[in-house]
Amino acid sequence: MRTLAVLAVSGVLLTAAESFLPDDSLVNHVEKKVRANLPTREERRFDLIGWAPSIKAAEEAAKRTNRPVYVFTYDGKIDTGRC
Repeated sequence: MRTLAVLAVSGVLLTAAESFLPDDSLVNHVEKKVRANLPTREERRFDLIGWAPSIKAAEEAAKRTNRPVYVFTYDGKIDTGRC
């Protein structure tokens, strides 16, 4: 009996979903919202930083390129802006 009830409810939900999305309008709406919230080119400048896996690697890269090393340490809660 329980299995029959689950199958009946599943069938109703699938039918409702198919009638709700006949033209993929929900999918298009969600994709538009996601694109609108993606970071801009200016906001992605953070990705251009030459991160190094270790201090030694950073120092070697700094010598090759004649650039300084900036050491970032994480000790806190980054979501509050206190690193």
